[in-house]
Amino acid sequence: MKRNVDALTDGPFDLIVLGGGITGAGVALDATLRGLRVALIDKGDFASGTSSISSKLVHGGLRYLEHADIPLVYEALHERALLLSNAPHLVHPLRFVLPFYRGGRVPAWRWRAGLTLYDLLAGSGNIRRSRPLGRACLAREFPGLRAESLTGGAEYYDAQMDDARLCIEVVKTAAEHGSCVANYVEAVDFARQSGLITGVRAIDHVTGRQLVIEARQVLNATGPWVDAVCRLAGDEGGPRLRPTKGVHLVAPGRGLTSAFLLLHPRDGRVFFVIPWLGKTLVGTTDTEHHTPPDDVRATPDDLRYLLEGHNHYFSPPLSERDLLGHFVGLRPLLRARPAEPSSLSREFRLFWSPSGLLSVAGGKYTTYRHMAEVITDAVVRRLGVRRHSHTRRQRLDGAPDEPWPAFRDRTIASLKKAGLSAEAAWHLVHRYGRRALEVAAYIERNAALARPAHPDEPDLCAEFLYQRDHEMALFPADFLLRRTRIGLFHPDRLAVSAPSPAS
Repeated sequence: MKRNVDALTDGPFDLIVLGGGITGAGVALDATLRGLRVALIDKGDFASGTSSISSKLVHGGLRYLEHADIPLVYEALHERALLLSNAPHLVHPLRFVLPFYRGGRVPAWRWRAGLTLYDLLAGSGNIRRSRPLGRACLAREFPGLRAESLTGGAEYYDAQMDDARLCIEVVKTAAEHGSCVANYVEAVDFARQSGLITGVRAIDHVTGRQLVIEARQVLNATGPWVDAVCRLAGDEGGPRLRPTKGVHLVAPGRGLTSAFLLLHPRDGRVFFVIPWLGKTLVGTTDTEHHTPPDDVRATPDDLRYLLEGHNHYFSPPLSERDLLGHFVGLRPLLRARPAEPSSLSREFRLFWSPSGLLSVAGGKYTTYRHMAEVITDAVVRRLGVRRHSHTRRQRLDGAPDEPWPAFRDRTIASLKKAGLSAEAAWHLVHRYGRRALEVAAYIERNAALARPAHPDEPDLCAEFLYQRDHEMALFPADFLLRRTRIGLFHPDRLAVSAPSPAS
């Protein structure tokens, strides 16, 4: 994947996608596979917004059953199965434990009924059936779990991902099939003819160059910035979104062998404690946010709320001093049920502006592929062509053609034979899939690149050069927050320059 801004001005496109998050990336891939000529731009880096600050879960959404949102859960569970197949190096099964406490907001029988329905809705794509866990079993496996009022629990399975890397891999797959993609290119206005949008006027923030990108259709897939782009297009309709703020804490690894779904003691909201990449995530908050998306910040109250939830269930307790950091972002949720932010719809809608701009609002990361299919269906109808989606079985760029377990074991063995440690080999294969050997080729040319990029992390220096050459990483945050996660775990490193494109 190479950054070629000149190609953006090379004649009209069938579709310009504004926004390089998971929704825009998914549409770019779907539309390109249907034979459309597609451009994808983002004013920042790919996945630099909501798509890199999720809970890292590919899940059906067990909590949505409480609101009887059965169609959404069914769809998400089946999309989960497709992602496990199409991106096995980035999406893997994750065990969850759900402890039951006497007097809890949701009684144990109701959780059990929900888990039974969850298993049934997953059908043949179910990872493993849920099962009950006794109080003694929980105490043995999780001695730090609060025992007071504990009556038992249950386990079930969902899946986990690296959200930023998954989004970037969708972009890479689109580019491999012909999409013209560029980060740090911002649409600052629209080109028009007879009142209808015929493209965008953009600026390349890397060079300062101004350009016009022509297209038969423009899609606004900018997540929390959707309403701002609609206003730029002259759309006088009311706001489509009521964004909510989600904050996650990053703590050192707590030795957990499972993720936990828990109810916060203050308000009964669902939150998670999740092992991820050797660390522990605690999240998330869900509060309304009224300032511009670029100004979203975690407050001391947000951090205290999450620490309170964690410490209610686990010992030893966490304090702010124990944290490695935190991350915060906005969910671009549709406006709905004004009194309850947590109940805002995770569905999505399409909106046509009088100018011809198509905008998408809402949605859920797990269902991005199906969202992209529906959105692209609307685009091809508008363009007057009949082409069907091919993404259900489209493996992402790093996914091998052979079964994942056989590929994983064979490639790890090959990398170890080439001199890499078992940890480094495992890390490369689970981050890059079949591209792991391409990263290792940098080490073959320069053995010094096998050294760790950070002494406490498995990332290798060779990865920075691969990300520069093949993943369009330009600035330190691109390397450290999205293509690796070193910056999440060691925020001080963000002040240290990663390799520049010229190095």
